[in-house]
Amino acid sequence: MSQANITQRPILEIACFNQESAAVAARAGADRIELCKDYHLGGLSPDTDTLELLKSQLAIPIYTMVRPHAEGFCYDEFDFEVMKRTLNSLKSYGADGFVFGILNRSPQKPFDPKMSWIDVSRNRQLVELADGRPCTFHRAFDLIPESHWESALADIMECGFASILTNGGASGTKATDCVDKLQALVRYQTQPQGKIKLRSNIVPEIIVGGGVRASNIGLLHSVTGASVFHSAALLGSEEVTCANEVFKMKDKISRVSEADEMAQ
Repeated sequence: MSQANITQRPILEIACFNQESAAVAARAGADRIELCKDYHLGGLSPDTDTLELLKSQLAIPIYTMVRPHAEGFCYDEFDFEVMKRTLNSLKSYGADGFVFGILNRSPQKPFDPKMSWIDVSRNRQLVELADGRPCTFHRAFDLIPESHWESALADIMECGFASILTNGGASGTKATDCVDKLQALVRYQTQPQGKIKLRSNIVPEIIVGGGVRASNIGLLHSVTGASVFHSAALLGSEEVTCANEVFKMKDKISRVSEADEMAQ
């Protein structure tokens, strides 16, 4: 992969579950918004009226979640039709990118070694519906055992995803607990090792998420080598993004990046 495909400056993406949070995040220096709703469910597809309002107010990109329910990441035909309609609707209201992920199987189901974790066909259909807008394979990736990462990464590449959002470990763990694994994933992105048979010219960028805060983002940036970070920037029981937390995260990764450049 050429250096042109690697993000040089760090990007801070803030997950926002309401209009107020998105406005706060943008003012505080966020580079990008991941727009969802229903924080208590882990984030579902946002309403189009919220997206329409934010597109009229904000200049930074807004990626939208495409997730019809919180009952895992395996979807039946009805769910998939809803996802296609949702993506098309959000696209018509100006979404700059999309965040979704469809798995073939759930960790709760009997293990079949012949079955791929990634539903390549349906993920690819949604990527194609995006009409060139970047798509992120979200933290459904964290349900995939590490022993299957290589085949899963190859499948995600084949789908055409631009990025993968992951904490680097099992679902529910924090990125700070998985820095070595995140570093390995980033190295696949920047220097494919040959273990993965590339089926696409697009090598997805790793977005580090999962407990990312101002207190640890500098460490995560330095150790993993990632250049995109994801956080809701929520403190305690608050439901609105904390402006100071966003500002401090952006400041820290910018400082680390500048120091790295000076050291080169």
